[in-house]
Amino acid sequence: MNSRLLPVLVAAVSVFLFQPAQAAVIVTAGSTFSVASQAGVPATGTHFHSDHAGALGNPADKAEVGSLIGQLALMEECRGLSEFNLAGLTAGTATLTFRVDRLGGLFLGQNSFPFIGTIGVRAYTGNNADDIADYSGVTLVPAVGSFSTSGLSIGDVQSFDVTALYNAQLLAAAPALGFRLQTAPGTVTLGGAFTFDTFNLTVITEEEPGEAPEPGTLAVLSLGMVGLVCRRRATVG
Repeated sequence: MNSRLLPVLVAAVSVFLFQPAQAAVIVTAGSTFSVASQAGVPATGTHFHSDHAGALGNPADKAEVGSLIGQLALMEECRGLSEFNLAGLTAGTATLTFRVDRLGGLFLGQNSFPFIGTIGVRAYTGNNADDIADYSGVTLVPAVGSFSTSGLSIGDVQSFDVTALYNAQLLAAAPALGFRLQTAPGTVTLGGAFTFDTFNLTVITEEEPGEAPEPGTLAVLSLGMVGLVCRRRATVG
């Protein structure tokens, strides 16, 4: 065989055998709702401010974060939550994103103005349902992060890498991965709030490369390539 043609043969066989993995991008929409505390008792959630289906009268799939001045001029704390169904998903690189819907809360004339401070993003094990207990559910580690409300505009998108949390929840066979938005300690809201929507979990997975051929198939392929090279030599000669 012409030694100069050997690299061509090797390259052709390699291309056939080793097909590169293909990246797959899967975007899952969150099921979003809001829970508030009793006025003056911020530690525990007691009622919904919004739900995933919109049955409460407020717009569906909205996450309200901040406060609302309730009875006796005491403030209810509002927390926004969104859960992602993990059924059928596979390990990969995961990113959480959500959008600023309005610079204020869901109740016109009561908390329809913003505040300056910090909002923390916490993760928890979800159950694919609007649940008041998620207001103060067990927080998963590592922490997701936080962001300042200063300078926020309607339509701004917040983004967080949640790969470690996502893969850990898959490994634990959790039904859902939830995220809770809440005011950070030290933030003074004075009855103001923000509302967020369009919660998405974007996962980039690496699909398995194409199946390698059986040894017999490889032998036939190699012999065929050798024959092609030999015929080429005979023709040239």
